[in-house]
Amino acid sequence: MNLSEGDDLREFFKKLTVVFTVLSLIIFSVIYVGEKVIPNEITIIDDYEINIPEVLGLDIYNIKNKYEFSNAAKVKGLQENPTEIKLFNIIPVKNTVITNSERKYVVLGGELFGIKLYTDGIIVVDLDEIETGNGKVSPGKNAGLKVGDIIISINNVKITSASHLSKIIQESKGQELKILFKRGDVTKEAHFNTVKEIESEKYKAGLWVRDSTAGLGTVTFYNTKNNTFGGLGHPIYDIDTNEIMPIKSGDMAKVKLSGMYKSSFGNVGELCGVFTGEKSGILCLNDETGIYGYAETDKTDKIPVAVKQEIREGEAQILCTVMDSEPEYYDIEITRIYSNSTSKNKDMVIKITDEKLLELTGGIVQGMSGSPIIQNGRLVGAVTHVFVNNPKQGYAIFAERMLATSSCQKPISAEKLKSAS
Repeated sequence: MNLSEGDDLREFFKKLTVVFTVLSLIIFSVIYVGEKVIPNEITIIDDYEINIPEVLGLDIYNIKNKYEFSNAAKVKGLQENPTEIKLFNIIPVKNTVITNSERKYVVLGGELFGIKLYTDGIIVVDLDEIETGNGKVSPGKNAGLKVGDIIISINNVKITSASHLSKIIQESKGQELKILFKRGDVTKEAHFNTVKEIESEKYKAGLWVRDSTAGLGTVTFYNTKNNTFGGLGHPIYDIDTNEIMPIKSGDMAKVKLSGMYKSSFGNVGELCGVFTGEKSGILCLNDETGIYGYAETDKTDKIPVAVKQEIREGEAQILCTVMDSEPEYYDIEITRIYSNSTSKNKDMVIKITDEKLLELTGGIVQGMSGSPIIQNGRLVGAVTHVFVNNPKQGYAIFAERMLATSSCQKPISAEKLKSAS
């Protein structure tokens, strides 16, 4: 082999190396993007024709002929199929679960409702020192209690309210008390003695507690299959502890819109309402995906609920109540979709584009949480959060996530609901 042939061979291998490197980068890039883009869970609806995108042989939904909606799935309502998605049908990219399901329908909400929530246990929101004849003492802190703990019972007596707790402490006259409380998912026990405050001459434990809260929200939908409703799209947190408030009971109350503070840069506005004194339903769950309960509606028109792969970035509408009238539709834009969001209630980013709504509210305001989002004739989500430094934008939750939570609640009869309300 002469020198010229050797140079040609080396040049050939150099080019081959470059081609191999480029192809490798492309393949690994597709695998990386596929891992991020492909949903962890994919739901196939019986009335929806799925377009199967392919990139370099990467069948993103991997359902050709294999996972068609079957009669068995229609009977069960669900049929899960774990599958491994491959590049060129060779290189593993991601494991996902494909679920066959029937189309779900709900009645749209959009109206404001009042929230009266009573906690399951008494939440400790602060620990204070008591001025006694022997100096400052904090019985609660000395017993090991912390902000966010939930008091269940004292001396084996279940505590039903903040006033009940105060009465037991006052009547203790300094005797030792056994307190049972929850910290997270763990139940703990502690002992402490109350002390007499010099100024009031009353026995105290240095505990600031809360047993209830109230506010406004928007109904997202009514699930007529079990007479439930879903609203807010996010949980109700205790304002002092920032913990999700455990619900013992609660009322869905009728409200009358009385005014509004507009949102502006760095300042979130709010809807102001007056409770009319009438109950319209009962609350049963305060969850990361929203607040749920039982209620009936006079509305009968139903709308299909979208699964997340049906949602597209682009134009959509929200249905909300910002004037003292019926809910109205306003234009928005879905600017970002997080198919594999780790958050329970931040699945999309939305932007208010409707000039009328912007003029009225300045953007998203408190009280609009739960406002249903409609795209292509389907309920796709609900408003959950506002961007403080840009109130025209905010987060939204997938509607299918809220409906799944709602559907897990036990059905209640219309007669029982009426008697409870």
